[in-house]
Amino acid sequence: MKLNKSASRVMDILTILSIAKEPLSVSQLSRELNAPKSSTFEILTTMVVKGFLEFDDIAKTYKPGIKLFEVGTSYFNNTDLTKEARPYLEGLVKKTGETVFLATASDGDVVYLDKVESPSSIRTTATLGMRNPMYLTGLGKAFLAAYSDQKVAEIMSERSFIPVTSNTIKDYDSLMANLKQIRQRGYSIDNEENEKDVFCIAAPIWDYTNQPIAAISIAGLASRMTEKGTKEYAVYLIDAALNLSKRLGYQYDQLFRDN
Repeated sequence: MKLNKSASRVMDILTILSIAKEPLSVSQLSRELNAPKSSTFEILTTMVVKGFLEFDDIAKTYKPGIKLFEVGTSYFNNTDLTKEARPYLEGLVKKTGETVFLATASDGDVVYLDKVESPSSIRTTATLGMRNPMYLTGLGKAFLAAYSDQKVAEIMSERSFIPVTSNTIKDYDSLMANLKQIRQRGYSIDNEENEKDVFCIAAPIWDYTNQPIAAISIAGLASRMTEKGTKEYAVYLIDAALNLSKRLGYQYDQLFRDN
């Protein structure tokens, strides 16, 4: 396959500037591209005119322009979350043999968007479109741990802690202590807190604005989710959540950046 040299250099320039810690000059960019300064300057000038780059006339440097942001935002706005997430859910089922869920947040609840089961996986009561309070589930607690403490307080100010099982979180202080553990650990745990005999681990999904927009979980029988198995599954879970987040534009290498 023959590539157009000028088009390739445009893509290379965008890539270089997107990861650079500061604006770059035409000389710096020509060296990075291993291309003549004159032809590099022509491409840069065109990109400035089209709005994909901004030029600082005093420092004589270039940085990404607003048009690039508009084009990137359009891509993410037209991304189907469930479609993008499905391969990651299927991959987790293949690796673990357990049920995997995708959920989003709505008014202090989690809403189930998708689930994938294997023939040997547990059958839970959760169905697509079903809602559950955030404090009850691994998915919900993954969201809450991703939020600021202030936002958690606002959400829980309109909620009562209603016990569903003997393991359900019973008060605000216990919830906040649990969220602190989640941020340090990198994933949430639901140890029969919403459903008897069901053990879940979950992690948040972030988008290009660095906001949590979804969460994924692995659910299995509590009796077979050993500490070793949980840690093994957590590696798969965090990897899937982080890779999906990056596909949606997230720019960090940790799901919880303060941990």
